[in-house]
Amino acid sequence: MPIAEQGYQHWSGRLSGHAWRWLAITHRGVQIQFRNRFLRYVLFAAWTPAFLLVCMLSIWGLLEQKSKWVSTVVQFLRFINPHVIAQPRYYRLDVWRLCYGYFMHVELFFSMLIVLIVGPGLISQDLRVNALPLYFSRPLRRIDYFLGKLGVISFFIGMVTILPAVIAYVFGLLFSLNWHVAVVTFPILLAAVTYGIIICISAGTLMLAFSSLSRNLRYVALFWLGFWFVSGVVSDVLISGHNQQLRSQYYHSAPVLQPSTGAPSGRLLSRQYWRQFHSYQFEAQLHDWRPLVSYTGNLNRLGNKLLGINDVWLKLAKLEPNRWRRSFLLMRFGGPWYPWYWSLALLTGLFLGSAGLLKWSIRSFDRMK
Repeated sequence: MPIAEQGYQHWSGRLSGHAWRWLAITHRGVQIQFRNRFLRYVLFAAWTPAFLLVCMLSIWGLLEQKSKWVSTVVQFLRFINPHVIAQPRYYRLDVWRLCYGYFMHVELFFSMLIVLIVGPGLISQDLRVNALPLYFSRPLRRIDYFLGKLGVISFFIGMVTILPAVIAYVFGLLFSLNWHVAVVTFPILLAAVTYGIIICISAGTLMLAFSSLSRNLRYVALFWLGFWFVSGVVSDVLISGHNQQLRSQYYHSAPVLQPSTGAPSGRLLSRQYWRQFHSYQFEAQLHDWRPLVSYTGNLNRLGNKLLGINDVWLKLAKLEPNRWRRSFLLMRFGGPWYPWYWSLALLTGLFLGSAGLLKWSIRSFDRMK
């Protein structure tokens, strides 16, 4: 077989800057992941809450205009306080914050599931086929490689968090027919986008760190399930045990009510006991550290702080006539109530630990250039 002489051939393509070399890795990784049929099903299911968010913001915009189109829908909003329904413009920001809060809470689950599908093989597969020396034989740095892999996870998380939030915001403005709404509600959109970016960076770096620990995709997936699902279960068990302990402490410390002639019945005494206990339990949750055990619980706490969810529930609780109903409302729908900077410190430590682990695991291959 003859061998043709090959000399220098000038390349006439367009050179890109060094800062965008990671984009080629992201682009290729996204193309490969879109071949996964199960991932496409999850993305489709994740857009269902986005559709509900668009509907809720659109309905509230029509409600502010007192449109006849929502007269039949108002009867399905009986779960909302009548004072809020009667003054939709006054409670506009509160309703928008709650809608975005519930939306991001649901999408956080889909984000964790997407990371489980997309993330395990991003670095683990390169380790298994020994592709890292090929990567770093090019003018590619470790930071470019990491950003390219992180971009794959961030792309799919952004598809179910950031992109739907922006689309719902646009629809909310269109149905409000008031450009002043854009100025007032823009901080809510900014908070939702910031929260989505935090999820991308935190979950992405953590998954990449797990992926760099093993060449086996199953082990990496188990690492992620253990950190995501098991940590949430352990946190729920600790919280449930703490609540039982609070009930026992309050039962022994509460004054004993003896029924007498003309005194309330035993059922009413039980009601009074539980009303006081709800207030006692809410006070105990203000500095409860047990939700910190859950990884998603920490992300939820930062999201609640960015969107101001707890402040909204404090405002809505003032509409309740009784103190025990306020405590029950705050305990049932609000929270977690512990200081938000606890979660910020913990997530920052996880990010720094993940970045350090990635740097250590890829260091030997980077020196082969």
